[in-house]
Amino acid sequence: MRLFKILALTGLVAMAATACADLEVTNLNDPDRQRAITTPSDVETLIVGSFTNWWAVAHYSYPGCALSVAADAHSSSWGNWGMKDSSWEPRIPINNDPAYTYNHLMESPWGDSYAALAGVRDGLSAINDGIVIEEGGVDVTQRAVAFGKLTQAMALANLAVLFDQAFIVDENTDLEALEFVPYTEVWAAALTKFDEALSIAQSNSFTIPIPWVGLDVSWTSSEMADMIKAFRARYRIQIGRTPAEQPDWNAVKADLTPGIPFEYSPYDDNTTAFWGREKLHCAGIPGWARIDNRTVGPADVSGNWEAWLAAAPADKEPFNITTPDTRITEYMNPESDGLYFDFYGNIWQSGYTGNYDDFMYAEQDFILAEAMYKTGDIEGAKAIVNQYRANGNLPPFVTEANPDGPDMCVPQMPDGSCGDLWEALKYEKRIECFHDSFVMEYTDDRRWGDLVEGTFLQLPVPGSELLLLIMDIYTFGGPGDGAPGGGVTPDLINDFSPEALNIKRQALERYNASRERSAKDVPTFH
Repeated sequence: MRLFKILALTGLVAMAATACADLEVTNLNDPDRQRAITTPSDVETLIVGSFTNWWAVAHYSYPGCALSVAADAHSSSWGNWGMKDSSWEPRIPINNDPAYTYNHLMESPWGDSYAALAGVRDGLSAINDGIVIEEGGVDVTQRAVAFGKLTQAMALANLAVLFDQAFIVDENTDLEALEFVPYTEVWAAALTKFDEALSIAQSNSFTIPIPWVGLDVSWTSSEMADMIKAFRARYRIQIGRTPAEQPDWNAVKADLTPGIPFEYSPYDDNTTAFWGREKLHCAGIPGWARIDNRTVGPADVSGNWEAWLAAAPADKEPFNITTPDTRITEYMNPESDGLYFDFYGNIWQSGYTGNYDDFMYAEQDFILAEAMYKTGDIEGAKAIVNQYRANGNLPPFVTEANPDGPDMCVPQMPDGSCGDLWEALKYEKRIECFHDSFVMEYTDDRRWGDLVEGTFLQLPVPGSELLLLIMDIYTFGGPGDGAPGGGVTPDLINDFSPEALNIKRQALERYNASRERSAKDVPTFH
């Protein structure tokens, strides 16, 4: 079993080339691995290139598009990237069959995360062996170490947010002793890496160059420290699978003090790896996707929203939204464009142009507002909610009760009652931060308990990896699955049908390819 685990990981960490090749940019982790771990400039390049693998998980079509429809942030009738299968009502289980057309729902975030961890592991191992990185005669080794630790933290955090279990891999890992550990332990390892990166950034003076993070500005070490805390705050609130699993809200507030120094808004000039495919594909192409009724429906004051919710899935029909929220439409004019959304015949669509924003001030504000609300600072939370309600020309909350009145209140609840301050906070974040960051709507709804019944609460380890490890394939989601675990578990290990034998043949081919790659010690494609 140990051999299979090593080879499985070998196949995964070899993914370092995948995202770069797809973008037609230079692969920073390939091809001369021996040279890369002995030359200072290439060691730095290896660490820096790993950041784009983290970016791929957070911003490419897998898993963001499928998790967005699973959270009813947007809707799509297209199968692309597993969207259609993730949005059926009643919900169906994740298809974890290695032959499934959209198995990259699991495979891509798993492989890209380990590609990031592999690159940093090799780079930091070389530094631990004595490599010193200089720039203009100045030792900047700690800059690379801090950046590597941050990438490790966020890659491990991605695994903890998405998967029920994973391997923990860093420069100190004994690959022969790898074992799956639950997501809570993976998150604990990520926190350790955040702490290490923060300590280095706070105790050194350096500048993170513009190309490393895709910004139009560089990061000072002080600014990097603030960014580390902000990203840590984001991930803190994304880990919980149910409302019972709440983060340390005081730690969240502490991480957001003083807050991020600038909005993290990487550019897109069609030549860099830092672009938001999820925003383009899931939010910006008319005909491919639309804003889901569960996102904009609470703005409706006509009763159409409540009637739509009450209808059986097969009986749900498009409806017009009549709302005073001018971000959705003109005031009480259903068939019109709003400030944020365009009208496309009963369904509203948003579009993205320019930079692909990732960590905007609004997201920071709403993380802080939720932390305030959860720790009893109702006035602080109220002030943030009212600040953003003004963007839709909605009146401010004075108490925790909705100020709009029973006939005009936004948001509306499924029973037609008026949402209170807490519900308004959730609604405002959905409208103001649509697709702003990594699986935000999905992890928010998961933490709030707002996912449609039967929606998977996490991803399983990819079926192809489980077969390679000679482990049973499992999955999540489907009717009655409202907690971690459950779902349909295909017994492919003991299945000798032609279909199952074909899948096992593919797994054996992967095993052989992994063994050849291990012998050559050269990163290749997964």
